[in-house]
Amino acid sequence: MWHVGGAGIAGSYLYRRMQDSGIESMIYDPRVENFYIPCGFATNKHLIIPYLSKVSVDLGDILETEASSVTVKGNNFQETEFRPSGLCTINKMELEKKILGNGEITRSTIKGNDGNIVDATGISRGYLGKIPGDLSMYAVEKVCRESPFKGFHFNFFKNGNGYFWSFPLKDRYHIGAGGVNLDEVQASLAGYQGERVLSRKIRMKPTMGNIVNGNIIGVGESIGYISPLLGEGIVPALESAEKLFQAISRYDDYESITRYYGQSISGRMKVFNDISIMVSNIQHGKTLNLHNILTARKALSEVKNFGMNPDFYKIFAHFLSAGK
Repeated sequence: MWHVGGAGIAGSYLYRRMQDSGIESMIYDPRVENFYIPCGFATNKHLIIPYLSKVSVDLGDILETEASSVTVKGNNFQETEFRPSGLCTINKMELEKKILGNGEITRSTIKGNDGNIVDATGISRGYLGKIPGDLSMYAVEKVCRESPFKGFHFNFFKNGNGYFWSFPLKDRYHIGAGGVNLDEVQASLAGYQGERVLSRKIRMKPTMGNIVNGNIIGVGESIGYISPLLGEGIVPALESAEKLFQAISRYDDYESITRYYGQSISGRMKVFNDISIMVSNIQHGKTLNLHNILTARKALSEVKNFGMNPDFYKIFAHFLSAGK
């Protein structure tokens, strides 16, 4: 019996995949129904569609807007417009509902320790538990009626310490900021009146060896399977859940499942870890060094995964050579 803790994207997707395959499972989440989950709503439509097809969800039913342009500025970088490559915003709450389908959420935490537990609780690691050296940043997010930026807009803080964003929704704007300094994050959002205002932390470093604890195994942000460059976690959540599902489908014994799963995500986890080190280097003034240069190509790949055109290399060149 598999018990999935957390009905966000990763947990809902994994539960649906197991249910459709006849694998005995239950999903738990103590939050009330329709609880608003903070999220930038932005992802890459080209990468999300293959996962949606596996759970019978149509992109058109959750799509908010598709990017026609992306502007980037900040850190003494002149405002520049880039071509998007699949960047869009989606209705994340509706996506989770559609993924679950007729599945029923048990509105509580997982009781007892029977069977196997999947931690899909995100930043809290509610079942796996806290770990030393965990790295996170602050995020404050608002849903607003108006924005001075009609397209997708990013404004990077000094030294790569975070960024402000404005993303268009169907009839609103999702405006937020994430960074290492809460005062800087809040200051960048001063003057924006939100119909909803939420704050949270985002994990910015993979947990590497801390993905399994006894009969508990993690997916998505609970193990840091999230882009540390832009904080995008929707596609990585689906990717990690699919990889765990494949492991569960292939093996009957827990040891083989955890080994196969760990091996299948290790490559991407290393990429995330390398990018996390690069971001930290830039934030601490270590700009043009060998590790950053070797990691820049991986970081550009992550930008492309987010739905941005590789022309974004200009931003990396700026931060690596003129960080301050």
